[in-house]
This record gives sequence, C-alpha cells and structure tokens, in this order.
Amino acid sequence: MIYKVAVVGAGSISKAHMNGYNLNKDRIQVVGVVDPYKIAQDEFKEEYSVKNSYSSIDDLFKDCIPDIVSICTWHSLHHVQTIDIAKRGVKAIICEKPMAIGSGAAQEMLDACKKNDVELIISHQRRFTPGWEKAKEIVDSELIGKIQFVELKALEGLLNWATHNIDGSRYIIGDPETKWVLGAVERTTNKYERNTIIEDACMGLFEYTNGIQTFVQSDLNQYDYTSKWKTNHPIVIRGEKGVLDITEYEIKMLGDGKGWKTIPADIPKEEIDPIGGETNGKLVKELIELLDGKISNHRCSGDNAKKTLDIMMSIYQSARTNERVNFPVTEKEYPLELMANEEKFNLKVKEKYDIRGFLDRSNVDEDDYLKLKKQGIPHHLLMQKVKRK
Repeated sequence: MIYKVAVVGAGSISKAHMNGYNLNKDRIQVVGVVDPYKIAQDEFKEEYSVKNSYSSIDDLFKDCIPDIVSICTWHSLHHVQTIDIAKRGVKAIICEKPMAIGSGAAQEMLDACKKNDVELIISHQRRFTPGWEKAKEIVDSELIGKIQFVELKALEGLLNWATHNIDGSRYIIGDPETKWVLGAVERTTNKYERNTIIEDACMGLFEYTNGIQTFVQSDLNQYDYTSKWKTNHPIVIRGEKGVLDITEYEIKMLGDGKGWKTIPADIPKEEIDPIGGETNGKLVKELIELLDGKISNHRCSGDNAKKTLDIMMSIYQSARTNERVNFPVTEKEYPLELMANEEKFNLKVKEKYDIRGFLDRSNVDEDDYLKLKKQGIPHHLLMQKVKRK
C-alpha cells in the first residue's frame, strides 16, 4: 500500500519532514502542501515535485483525504490543527515539537486522535540517531550498571532544544514515569520564540518512579561543541559501574579503570543533519510499520511526548508555585504564560522580542527573497538577510 501524505506549513522544518518521506518513496506519495503564502506553496511544489497546494486545511480536505499529515507550523497551532485534522479521516499525524503549549492542550490532542483512531507521532526524531540508539543498547545491557543520575544541557529555550534532551534521555533509560519535578526560571526580558512566551534561562530537577533523577539546565552554560558532528544535545548518564557521555553520533564511556573510551556507534561516513535525513526517514519507516500492523508502538508516540511535555510544564509550574510538582500533573494551562499574566516577572527589558521572529514571512519582500534564494543561501540565513516591507 502507498500512503498519501500532505504537509501543513511550507517553512524550513517542512524540509526535514520531506527528507524523511523521500527516503521512503516506495511507500509514500506526497500529494499536497498547505501554506497561507502562495509563494511558499510554489517554492515547495517546485523543490519537491508536489502537484497540489492549498491555502488552508479546509481546502486540502475538500480536494482529498490523505493518509498521513505532517504539521510543520508554529508551536501554538499544533493543538488546534491536530484536533481538526484528526476528525477528517486520516490514519496518522506527524506533529512538530513541542507537542503543545500546556499539558491540557496535549491531552486534548491525544484524546482526539484516540477517539478517531489516528496515530499521533511527535517529531522527536533524534530518538533514531545512532548515538542515542547505541546508548540505549548499552544501558539495556547493564554495562554501566543501574542508572542513578542523568545530566542535560540545552540552549535557546526549554521548549526548543531541551525537549529533545529530556525526551532523548527518557528514551535511553526506558521511558520511565515521572514522580515529581522541581524547577526554577529566570525571565528578565520579554522573550518569545515563534510567538510563544519563553524564559531567559531555567533549570529543573526531576525524579522518576524508579528512583533515577535528572537535572536539566537551559541557557545557563555556553558549552563547547567537542564532537565533529557539532551536536547541541549532550546527555550524561551515570550508572553504578560507569558513565556515558552521549551525543547524537558519538558515545564516550568511563568505567573500566582505563579512562574515557569511545564506544562504536553506527556513525555515518558523511555528516547528516540530525533533524532531517536518515533520522526522519527512520521515523517515517517506523510509522509505516505501525500502520501496516507489524509493530504495536512507535518510539515517538504522542503518549511518550506528552510525558516529556509534562516535565517541561512542571518545571515552569514549580517555579510558579515555589514547590515540587507531584505527578500526575493537574495544571492544564501554560504556567509560564500564567506567571507573566500574574506579573511575577521583574522585566528589565520590557520590549517584546522573538528569537525566531525572522522566520515570520508576513512582511517579507518576496522579490528580494527570490534573489537571495537563487544565490543558494540556506532558508534560515536567508530569512535573516531578506528585506522587509
């Protein structure tokens, strides 16, 4: 069976999704793209040889009902678009991370997909990177003994990078259930990411029901990239017998009395973008196996993503209430936004700014955009250089 796919949102992240679909061409046919900007539609169709484009989700479903829909839009749209699309007869949805803004919204997504028999997959595709897969294999083999502690570092916001760190470390140690979360947040500037309020920096300590604790810090340490793969999602796992220092394509282990040594992983001969290419290809392949009935669970399931999201929301909620948050979570809204509305932040810079605001295409000079594109400038850099109206 060939599964028909539609992509909602023709921005830069849609390219990562298309990389995954293109690696599964024997089972996948991309039939259309949805984007409010005609020039973005045309650009997408030309680059990927996609026949149809639409200005809205309604227009798409008036024309056809795809089997799979990729949601590649900004954070705040994930919730409403997933619920809307789940009701329209699709078999699966691949939604970008973060899953939603708020635990309540994430649960509504899960409920809508379950009610309509739709598989919900969240783009935590780094679970398929060879370093993380090898690290899970080492942990499962008990080579470093019983896991005791996990350390994570991230940049550019908890909802942006840290969602991968937290989710990836959960994957490696077996996706345990969370017991409690304790968090702290700094917000002295009016900072946003893709029009969603975020923090300047934060940290969180959480404990799983199996006793393993994890410490995450975001935007508090400008660490060096020591790997040739220029990873930005380091994970350190301490066990009774040893320590693993993990990146997407490299693992170092300490524990045999001979110092650090590199553990071989399925490292590619050429550098591969961890947010596209083979990782997204494997995510799509596993979804196909799920839809074919060959497997019963997907490692990037919405259920798993909700557990990761609950941890992040609880870091904010703990900072809001000044106490530990015990699971299951009860706060359904976005705690960081609640804190802002409650005027709990002492802003030293009150002017709103968005660290991804340059991706907004609403006021772009499209003629200048096309000139820059013809020069071969990558999309993210192009959007920072393009003239605005």
